[in-house]
Amino acid sequence: MKQRVLVVDDEDFVRESLVDLLESEGFATVSASSGSQALEALETVKVSVVVSDLRMPGMDGLVLLQAAKRQASELPVILLTGAGTIADAVQAMKAGAFDFIQKPVDPEQFVVLVRRAVEHRDLVSEVKYLRGAFEELRGPTDMIGNSLALSQVRALIAQVAPTDATVLVTGESGVGKELVAAEVHRASARARGVLVRVNCAAIPENLFESEFFGHRRGAFTSAISDRAGRFAEAEGGTLALDEIGTLRHDMQAKLLRVLETGEYQVVGESRLRVADVRILSSTNEDLPARVRDGAFRKDLYYRLNVFPIHVPPLRHRREDVPLIAEHFVALFRRRSGKASQTSQIRLTKDATELLSAQEWPGNVRELKNVIERACILSSADPIDASIFRGILAAPAFLETAAEGNLHIRRRVETLERELISEALTRCGGKKREAAQLLGIDPKNFGYYLRKQGLSEAGEPEP
Repeated sequence: MKQRVLVVDDEDFVRESLVDLLESEGFATVSASSGSQALEALETVKVSVVVSDLRMPGMDGLVLLQAAKRQASELPVILLTGAGTIADAVQAMKAGAFDFIQKPVDPEQFVVLVRRAVEHRDLVSEVKYLRGAFEELRGPTDMIGNSLALSQVRALIAQVAPTDATVLVTGESGVGKELVAAEVHRASARARGVLVRVNCAAIPENLFESEFFGHRRGAFTSAISDRAGRFAEAEGGTLALDEIGTLRHDMQAKLLRVLETGEYQVVGESRLRVADVRILSSTNEDLPARVRDGAFRKDLYYRLNVFPIHVPPLRHRREDVPLIAEHFVALFRRRSGKASQTSQIRLTKDATELLSAQEWPGNVRELKNVIERACILSSADPIDASIFRGILAAPAFLETAAEGNLHIRRRVETLERELISEALTRCGGKKREAAQLLGIDPKNFGYYLRKQGLSEAGEPEP
């Protein structure tokens, strides 16, 4: 779609010349001979840029600029003048003009300036959208619910956040451990710094030091440029180590060393660096059991477990399910443009009772996926229980049992296919992470996909 430029000038020749120039460069245009005409045009036509003469009878360019900014603050306005002064330019820029240019304009310079203005407007709009989307996803607080169990988690966050203590967040998959870590960071003195996340399950053993500590160009064969490690990226902020229980023994030793001393060495560099980073780690594994089995270092466990926070599963806080479900329905309705303007009730009573009665082995993540499917399947508000009964119906491998099909190989094959598909869905299609989740060697994951006839997205191959 062509970008539209509003050209405003009381001199017909100048106005028509600028319109011809812009249209020859692929822009759409609308023109006005006065400031009042321009404001009328802005009320009825969407434009990307305003180009206006500064000196015009009646409403001049500065007054038009201010009025246009009140209508659309992100709209760039370029002002033209035949006898401009430095004072005029300063006044125009203070009023919010994108730029100020003297007549007669240089055609190439003018077109470049208009293109820059369009790009600026697009960037401002994109940033505004992304900020809105982020806030929409984050919500007033990512931890939704009024249960006693969740209140206790919030109390622990409030206690530990102002300190610099290392925090270990534990809980089943899908309970929202990453949200707890984010809340600790946001409520801390390091909130102005960055929160850097690392999925420990996805780090190859041979790249551990490069990933965490960074490397210099030429330090090894594939090091074609310098790279900052995760500790450097999180400097002054927080480093969140997700799925910390998956680290192998030699990786654990290297991580322990930097946690104990605060010092690390960039690969290919001789000097030691000191990390100013707070560590938050999370796991869905039983770390004390792994310590007893010798799979996880006891000294590293004690170093990470300074302040533990356990996030309860959704089945232990069922009273939170209606609030969480309503939040996700509102979120997906807004995303799809189907948000109701008249009703705040998005789920029927029967629907919330049905959802609250479920065990939710996948916790909040599973509930979110079910809600998203329901929003796709139903455009009605509120959504009733019948939609959810269909979604929550027994999967294929249980249906075969209900029909009396006890063929063990077929049952196992069906279950294996379901598990692989679910793992890929949870991991966003990332095969290495899905393999770790399933306990499969990532090198063999392709074999399982081919065996089950699945694509990398977890869907049946055509």
